Amino acid sequence: MLKHMRVILAGPALAIAILACSMGARPAAAPSSQAPTAAPATGAPSPVPTSSPTPADTGAATATISPMLTSVPGIASTLTAVFSTPGVESTLAAQQTMAAGTQAALAPQVSGTFLSQCPHPSDAPMQEWQSIPVMPQATAGQIVSTLVGPYYCYRAPVTVQEMETFYKGKLAAPDWLLESDVSGTMEFVGISQAGMQFLVITSGPGDQGELLVAINVTRPVGIPTP
Repeated sequence: MLKHMRVILAGPALAIAILACSMGARPAAAPSSQAPTAAPATGAPSPVPTSSPTPADTGAATATISPMLTSVPGIASTLTAVFSTPGVESTLAAQQTMAAGTQAALAPQVSGTFLSQCPHPSDAPMQEWQSIPVMPQATAGQIVSTLVGPYYCYRAPVTVQEMETFYKGKLAAPDWLLESDVSGTMEFVGISQAGMQFLVITSGPGDQGELLVAINVTRPVGIPTP
């Protein structure tokens, strides 16, 4: 299972930047320091244009932060520092493209890994797991312990579409952002004062015509600030 866990290649700061990029956060345009050109006096000869380098803008760029992120202490300075790095826009775009392809390829494997360890949950269902709601239609549930931490699975007489509609309604902004939805596996990113969390909810067919659903959520991870 460990190989299927999310790997943040460049640390939480880059992960937050990718998240902000997908939510429309961009550095604002910097004001120009170039002085306006005065109009020539009436009757005076027009000056001959000469080639000279254009003065560089000296204003500092600032990031336009989504309301979802403004509650996190230090996030403004973190994003401003990230977005001011030369070439960061193309880097973030490449990271998003790579992440989307990886998620699509791994979704069936992630689903199989989680659901294979709880094929027949039989305990009384919980109402929630680590603050993540369990569908009220759940008929049974089970906590699964692994080397990388526990997760929760349950079964319910619902369809994949009903399950996804339920969680998309319960896990919405400003607390959660749906990052991907592929083949019955949804990935969310949560932002709070405690930090950033990753949540995977996956599903598959169970016995007795019910749907198996697995919930795996990480503990909050602090966001570094410059």
